[in-house]
Amino acid sequence: MSAPFSFDEAVFKLLGDEFGVDYAIEVLQAFLADTADKMAKLAINGHDRELVKREAHSVKGSAATFGFNDLARLARELERGAQTIPVEQLETSVRELRQVFEATEQFAKTNLLLQAGPGAAA
Repeated sequence: MSAPFSFDEAVFKLLGDEFGVDYAIEVLQAFLADTADKMAKLAINGHDRELVKREAHSVKGSAATFGFNDLARLARELERGAQTIPVEQLETSVRELRQVFEATEQFAKTNLLLQAGPGAAA
């Protein structure tokens, strides 16, 4: 399955314009590390509805801040349905969120961090 991915470059550019490119890169690195940790928790506990709801809420807002539209949308849908959707659908949705994060992370490392210069992709 190919994970959907969309990036709104204008949103990320606005972040850099408002706070500076170095700050935007620093916050992006923190987002990627933090979200990778969240995805690891979800991989183990994807059936824990409260955890899924909480982590999806966090990912939703952060992803939108950077213009990662599909990641934000999937996190929003997962947050809304975490308490009510059947367990199988919950686990499938968690897997899909993880896949889209992997695509997002790869894109960010390749297209945003590497282009920022040495040390940014670490």
